[in-house]
This record gives sequence, structure tokens and C-alpha cells, in this order.
Amino acid sequence: MAPETGPDVAFLKLAPASTLVGRKALVRATETPRPKLPVAVIGYPARDSRFSDRALAEKIFGGVFDKKRVAVGQILGAGADEITHGCSTLGGNSGSPVIDIGSGEVVGLHYRGIEFVENDAVSVPMLNRCLERARAIQGVGGLAVSKDESQDARGRDGVVQVGSTPGSVTFTIPLRITVELGGIAASPFTAAALPTIASGALPASEVGGPVDKQRLAQAVVNARALLANRADVVAIKPGYRFADGAITDEKAVVVSVRRKIERSSLESRGVLALPTQIDGVRVDVAVATTADLCGEGTGIGEEARVPSWHTAYEKRPDLPMTRRSAQMRFVIHSGPDSGWPQLSKFLKATRKSLAVAMYEFGAPHIVDGVIAGVKGAKETIGLVLQLGGHVGSGTKKDDFTDAETVDRIREAKKSKFDFAAASVGKAGIFDSAYHIKVAVRDSRSLWLSSGSWQTSNQPNVDPLTEDSTPAALRQFNREWHVILDNAELAELFANHIERDLKEARETEEAPAPAEPLVFVPAGMLADLEAAAKPRYFPPLEGRRMLDVHPILTPDNYIETVLPFIQAARRSVLFQNQSFNTKTVGGDYGKLLDALLAKQQEGLDVRVIFRSFGPDDRDTISFAKDYGFDSGRIRIQKNCHTKGIIVDGEAALVGSHNWTTAGTGFNRDASLIFYDREIAEFYRALFEYDWERIGPARIDETLPPPILVSPGEETVPPPGYVAVPRSVLLGR
Repeated sequence: MAPETGPDVAFLKLAPASTLVGRKALVRATETPRPKLPVAVIGYPARDSRFSDRALAEKIFGGVFDKKRVAVGQILGAGADEITHGCSTLGGNSGSPVIDIGSGEVVGLHYRGIEFVENDAVSVPMLNRCLERARAIQGVGGLAVSKDESQDARGRDGVVQVGSTPGSVTFTIPLRITVELGGIAASPFTAAALPTIASGALPASEVGGPVDKQRLAQAVVNARALLANRADVVAIKPGYRFADGAITDEKAVVVSVRRKIERSSLESRGVLALPTQIDGVRVDVAVATTADLCGEGTGIGEEARVPSWHTAYEKRPDLPMTRRSAQMRFVIHSGPDSGWPQLSKFLKATRKSLAVAMYEFGAPHIVDGVIAGVKGAKETIGLVLQLGGHVGSGTKKDDFTDAETVDRIREAKKSKFDFAAASVGKAGIFDSAYHIKVAVRDSRSLWLSSGSWQTSNQPNVDPLTEDSTPAALRQFNREWHVILDNAELAELFANHIERDLKEARETEEAPAPAEPLVFVPAGMLADLEAAAKPRYFPPLEGRRMLDVHPILTPDNYIETVLPFIQAARRSVLFQNQSFNTKTVGGDYGKLLDALLAKQQEGLDVRVIFRSFGPDDRDTISFAKDYGFDSGRIRIQKNCHTKGIIVDGEAALVGSHNWTTAGTGFNRDASLIFYDREIAEFYRALFEYDWERIGPARIDETLPPPILVSPGEETVPPPGYVAVPRSVLLGR
């Protein structure tokens, strides 16, 4: 009874052969099951020759098959038509109810599994729709009778209606097709399954020949016409073929699906495989990205749906962010190598005041360190913080929420605590994020970083002195940090933070809405990155004259960094969480063009960006389409750095993502050091990461991201991490 493109569903109406006393009907749930809900599948797992590890199947099921079994697990994800679960199943389990252990209600009907990954079940809303159609089968042979054609407008699909002319039948799918049977009298018919629209309809020409933009665009149009009705297809777009996880130069029609399955496995499940080519252009099947799931997967070479950006920020000419040279003490360091050990000493040295501008703040050891640093009755703390940090799982499973952090500091400091929630969002000052990571101590010392005050960014570890340190590089983010003792710079940033706090308080009546999250499969990128021998870099410390240019957004990032890149003569080493070449607005394109121009001039221009699971494919593809050499791009699992090194002579360190909002409309802070020794410190760090992570490879075995609406569960399921949607969409 399911639509042709839907899952297998059949209903049997049974005449009772024995008493129903003592039997209870299975009750269908009325609400969508939440992730991690404990469930059980009850069915008849059979000895399955398709299962790759038969010895393991024997062990799991105790060598007993074709008997009624209960398998427990959790809900992994839930959509409108389908849910996924983690209960153990085999062939023979199709049709097993998936039951909420707590309520006893049926939340789905199991119909297939992907071994070691997940199981799929038909959702209750889909079951209800199919059951309505099944109940309509009455009165005329085996055909569904619909006396009220307005049903279709209410969303029933696949209705089959006996026509008013004898020997005719009408299918509404929602197209209406009337089949005349040449005067044959009405008799019992069986409605055969309609063929998949792509079956046998593709051109027979061989893949090959040059594929220009126009030919690729036409192939995409044809692919959408042929495949758009398939329930397993999420998006169809132009792109590139990937081989063994690496991008190639061959243009391809990219068909995004919720899960990549081997062709032989598809055939064994009775699912029609996607075509290998359309109009002689290769088809490359990919796991759906965040943009695909959000309906923004417009594809390579097409005009992207460009969002709007805004800022109500007014620049402050009385607080100029100008280049300056001054005598100062410095601590140049990285994370997880020495992030918290240095930050801890910075906080302990507080004597009068602490001014903090922060994106996320919840690491318990840092909360304790801040309170201890301003423990006296006279010490003050001012804090501007974007509320809504994402905690509760992974390395942040024990972190406080931002609101809990504020409450703890307020309880400890009472009237000596000055706080304002950052002003972001449509009604706020900054576009989408108060993304800055700066602390000023006693108006004399400055701490600036790429990483917020969460455990993922500033873990309570000291790999330089601890014995068991290999896990630190795999667990925690790569960050760049700076501590400077210079009253002029410290006071400049303190004044900006104070002004931010004042202006945020004036707009607190319109708080920013919670930003939608995406749960991204973490992936491992394990082969080279995890196998490499860990190396941890001790801080570079000293006291001398430094040439420094402070940067704030929206104040002066683009106008400062553009000539910084344009001045390169030998190399530009770029390491950033984000590298968005798709949604380009404002003056951000000038930065991309400058970096590309240097690569095309023959300079050593290399790019490292962060891995976000299936989204990596789009990031690499769009960068290649923009003109960048994909062979000079690598992906790092926990890259959170936002740094640029030019000619080994100067280095930029800070919090600016390379997106339109990050470089022009959010609140971020960075420093450029025109200093060979500091640049060399970060160059060595970059080279180590470059060699450790190896050539860019995407993991095509990962499941797609999971979109999360505001107000929904913010703790990702096992194997996933929570990421703000704007980060993944390159806002």
C-alpha cells in the first residue's frame, strides 16, 4: 500500500480463528519518537546469507533463528516518513513492530537494515496514511475506491479509482492517467506497481567526452526530471566525481542520498540502483550534506541562494585598531599543547579586574579559575557572552551551559559582576555570532585565542608534562593562543569590551533566538591523523619590541587582511575552521580572490580546514570550482584555528572564520604579528599538521547530518557532534 517510491508496507485483514480473550491490540504512537528513546523490535530474525560476518550473527543470536525474538536498542533518528533504530535484526525481521519500551506503543514498522550502521522503519504517520488507503479497498475487486476526490488535496497519494466508463481505471499519483481496456467488462483487477521513472529511460551513450558547464547543467536538469520522485534522493546538483574519497577533475552529476549502499546490497533489497551516467555525464552518488537537507544544495556552477547579512554596529574612531610597535612580554602558544596551563596562569595573576568577551563559556575548570582569579571583595569582572553554547556530549559532556556559568559567577561576585548577553540576530547589533575570544586582565594584559572557554577548546590537560598524551590531539581542538603584557593594547580591547557590554544591555530586550543546530557525524579521518606520532609544541615566550596590528570585526578585518595577503611574495599558509567559497557576500570575495591570485601566481598557497563529515565534499568541490588547487587542500578533524602565515615573516592569529559573516558582520578579534620568530612558531605548527593529516579524503561511509530545530534535543546521538547550522552553511 505504500507509494512506489516508499518503503515496503502490506496489510492483512484476518478472520478470527480463535478467541481474542487475553490479547491486546498494538497501539500506534501519536507523537514522533525522540532520539535515544529505548525501543524493542519483536520479530523473527532468520539465518541471513547476506550478513557479512556469519560467525558474529551466530554469536549474537545464539545460533537460534526463525524464532520470535526481542531485540532492544535506541531510536537513532526520526523523520516524517521513516525512523532509524539500533536494534539487532536480520532478514526475516521485516514487518517487526518497533515498540517504545516505556509506553508499549508502536513507533514504527521495521523493513530493512544496513549491517553495523542502522535499521530503517516506516514511521507511524506513513503507516497511518497507508492504512487509510488499505481500508479503502472494498466493493470493487482489488481496487481502491475513492468517492471523494478532494482526498487527494489532503495529501493522499497513489489513489486508484474505478472509472465511470466500464473497463477503465484512473490512477491519481497525483497525475491522473486513465487506462481504457477496449470494452472489457469490469472485473477484479490487481494494481501492479508502477515502474520507477528512471528505469530504462536513460540514454545509452557511453560516459566520455569533454563536459563543459552547459552540458553538465543540462544533464542535471535531465537527472532531476528522471530521479526527483525517488524517496531516497535528497538533491541533484552539478559537481565532481570523487574516487577513493579524493576529488577528481571529472565533472559529474552528483546525486545526494541519505545513505550510500553498495549496488549488490541494493539489488538484494529489491531497490533499483541509480544510473551510472546521464546523457554521457557520469553520475556520482554522495551522502546528503547539510545544504542538501536544508534545500540549499544548488550545486557547483549554479547561482547559490545568497542569504542576507546585517550589522547595526557603529565604528568607534575614538578606539582605533591601528598597527603599532611596543615593548611587551609575550607567550605564543597552541592547543591542546599548552592552552589551559597558560590560561590558568593568566587568570591566577588577576589583581583588580577581568574583562571578558566570549562566544561560549562552560568548562568547569575555567569557571573555577575565573572565580578564583577575582576572589577578593574588590576585584571586578565584566562579561559579554553569547548565550546558548552547546554542551552535554563528547568532550563537553560535563560543561555548564552559558546560563549556568553566568549564575555561578553572579553568585560568587554579586555586585562586582557586570554582565550582558551579546546582541546578535536580526534585532541585534551583530549578524549571527558574538564570536570573539578575548580576556583583559587589570587593563594591562591581554589573552586572545581562536577557541572559546569550553573543554573542547581549552581542555584541562597538560600534554607537555603528562605521560599519556596521544589522545589529546585526537580528542580536542587545534587552537592558536596569544598572551601579551602591554597596557596600550590591553586597554584598547578592554574599552571595546566595555562598549560592547553597554550597547548589548541596551538591546537585551530583543534576545537572539536559539540558533538551529546540526548533528554532524564525527568521522575519524583516522588513517594518517591518528596513526601519526603526536608532537606537542612548548610555548614561545619572550620580552621585546613587537610590531602588532589589532583587528576587530566589523571594524577593520577585510581592509587590514587584504593587503596582508596581497603583500605575499613566497607563501601563504592558511588554517581555518571555515573556508566558504559558496555563499560569498559583502567584501569577503576580495579575500578569496587575493588568496587565489597568489596561488595562481605560483606561490606556495596551502589550505587546511575543519572536517564536518559529509559536508567536506561540498567545501572541497566549491573551492575547486572557485579555482583553488584541490591538491593543496587538506582536512583536519578538530581544526578550530583561524590563522594565516605569510612568507614565514608575519602571522595572523584570532577568531575570524572565513565566511561573509565572520569577516564582515559578526564580532571577532585577531592580531597580526609582523615578527619572524612568531611566524616561524606557527609555520612549524602548520607544517606538522599538514604532514600529520595527509591528503584530503572524504569519508563516504558516514551517515548524513541530522537537522535540529530550535527547542529540540540539543545532545547529539553517539558518534555525532553538535554544530551551529550557520557554520555549516557558510554564513
